[in-house]
Amino acid sequence: MEGTIVNLPEVIRLKKKYKAYLYVDEAHSIGALGPNGKGVADLFKTGTKDIDILMGTFTKSFAAFGGYISASKEIINHLRVSSHSPCYAQSMSPPVMQQIASTLSVIQGHDGTAEGKMKIQRLRQNAVYMRENLQKLGFHVYGHPECPIVPVKVSLICLPWVSRMMQAAGVSIVVVGSPAVAFFETRIRFCLSASHSRQQIDKVIDILDQIGHVMCAKKNKPDSFAEYRAKNMLRHRKGNYIEMADFIFG
Repeated sequence: MEGTIVNLPEVIRLKKKYKAYLYVDEAHSIGALGPNGKGVADLFKTGTKDIDILMGTFTKSFAAFGGYISASKEIINHLRVSSHSPCYAQSMSPPVMQQIASTLSVIQGHDGTAEGKMKIQRLRQNAVYMRENLQKLGFHVYGHPECPIVPVKVSLICLPWVSRMMQAAGVSIVVVGSPAVAFFETRIRFCLSASHSRQQIDKVIDILDQIGHVMCAKKNKPDSFAEYRAKNMLRHRKGNYIEMADFIFG
């Protein structure tokens, strides 16, 4: 939700000090973080021997269905006999399994190409580029610079309006409000892909720049709706996304 990355080396140090178990959720990082796309352990080069349970999903980077849990044989056997999923749920279908296997092959470079590593590098570049440019414009952007989840703080009252504005401009976003986050930390969230072009990212940044004051997202004083609409009457430039406000609210 925050776009942050756990300080895994420090957590491992605490685990060893207090003889604790370590459970790492790689839902957003597997296939996206680290030079080889293996997640936070790959990013920090810690290895996985100190992680007791490693969990991830196949619904994001793998564009498939389901998830996985990696652990010792004892833990896996316990889950197989005590968890509801193995006992009562259906197994993955062969097409889904093939999708996962094919994606993993590309990420690891077993398909004979460098496409997997190139996509991982491009995803990192897209994340850094979008965050840096939004921060330069005065937006409050949460999270780690290299995380492909980019949350931008927005006033609670503006969330529905921003969602409709972005949709009208052809941009899909996720709006996050209370109680999922604190009441005064509502946000919009962008999920970047390696397939996003620099032109597409620039388009999103341009839209946010134009509506940023009204949606109370920039750190300087925002315009009121009345001031915003008054300015809009004087700015009839073709292709300006600010004009969409009159289309939606007019």
